[in-house]
Amino acid sequence: MKNKIDSTKIENAIAEFESKVDFELVPVITNKSSYTDHIGWMISLILLLIFVSTIDLFFHNSWASKTNYYIAAPFLAVILGHLIDKSDWVDRFFITKAERSRQAHEKAQRIFFLKQLHEVKTHNSMILFVSIMEKKIIVLPDPRLNLVGLDLLQKNLIKVISHEFKKGEYEAGFLKAIAFLQVELAPHFPKNKQNTENEVPNKLIWWND
Repeated sequence: MKNKIDSTKIENAIAEFESKVDFELVPVITNKSSYTDHIGWMISLILLLIFVSTIDLFFHNSWASKTNYYIAAPFLAVILGHLIDKSDWVDRFFITKAERSRQAHEKAQRIFFLKQLHEVKTHNSMILFVSIMEKKIIVLPDPRLNLVGLDLLQKNLIKVISHEFKKGEYEAGFLKAIAFLQVELAPHFPKNKQNTENEVPNKLIWWND
């Protein structure tokens, strides 16, 4: 996705947003939020059982030795299993939708605190979190944010960014989401000369763990 998003444009849009709104907005992208290390081994085990069954069936009435095939089968199963596991579609198949959603929310919450957004003095902060494998977009505001109609704002924001993401327009999705938030939040949290401090860097975060 990195080659489809100009980070500089996103960061300039955040700077423009925060020059008009007393708010800290942090967009975050991660390849996946769910634990998937076990899936490659699960697939390898399934393939190994298939390989062994096939060897037994093929050599059922044969005098030829099966030893070399039995030795090769585990190595081939592990290699193919981990190659197949590189597909996001495969990972989604092995993890329930509810579990993918839960882990994506947990990661968004963890990043919120790691980036110290809970320490923003006004409590006006929000993470716009995108998890690619899970196809999950999460809007996570500070729980102390005082804004009437916050739930509706979150739903509408997700609609704005989802519409563009479904077309593969990731950069446009972020830019339209930031513009939408500026229009919606500026009347509630106007910027003034007394609140010019930028407590969080205006960066698009690519999260890799």
